[in-house]
Amino acid sequence: MKELGTAEIFGDTHNSRIVEYHAATSLRATSDEVAWCASFVNWCLKKASIDGTNSARARSFLTWGVAVSLEVAQRGDIVVLSRGTNPLFGHVGFFAGQEGKSVLVLGGNQSNNVSISPYPLHRILSIRRAIMPSETPSSPTFRIPSVFQWIAAAPTLIGKIQRFIASAQAKNWTTSAVALVALLAYLGNLFGLPIDDGTVRMLEAAAIAVIGFFTGKQVINPQKLDAAWKSLSSLAEDITHGQT
Repeated sequence: MKELGTAEIFGDTHNSRIVEYHAATSLRATSDEVAWCASFVNWCLKKASIDGTNSARARSFLTWGVAVSLEVAQRGDIVVLSRGTNPLFGHVGFFAGQEGKSVLVLGGNQSNNVSISPYPLHRILSIRRAIMPSETPSSPTFRIPSVFQWIAAAPTLIGKIQRFIASAQAKNWTTSAVALVALLAYLGNLFGLPIDDGTVRMLEAAAIAVIGFFTGKQVINPQKLDAAWKSLSSLAEDITHGQT
């Protein structure tokens, strides 16, 4: 992508290209020092004749398009990330792949330039996919996977089933619950029911909390509860702004 390397200019001079990115939002900032990750995404979408959010706020993309899980994410999908502990802050860019426990994001304002950078998976709030004109986002379509889709999904599906069975046999109920949620989420996406990663994290936290209640053990993972809280805070923020 020819935009890679576009960078801020330190001092009173501003990169006209970044100012052009800003023009794709209602903010229309004239400085390259104003956070511009959402401006870059909106500009790219506009160039592709796709409606963006028209907002310079990264989390405005939490309600854009349709949600997809990390396991079915494709290049060009939009990744919304948390930033710090403030539920109003975020970062947004395009999905460019996954490496281990990191998601690769092609985005602007990453170390002050356009780059492909890794971010921890736990920072993902949602992955969004553009809605084509023929699609109806309000009513996900249930579909029966084709033989070829089953074949393609078989290795991942078998691995998730094996993980669930192994943890259940070992009576590791916490791991079993997380494995079951992952399995059901994968099947949901396979049958055309989009389940994003924020929802998966909330279900995991709920399952672990229930197990802790019935076993009387402290098995609640603080990180998962924190992720669930961030997802709920994000939803509350969007409702406050009238975006849901």
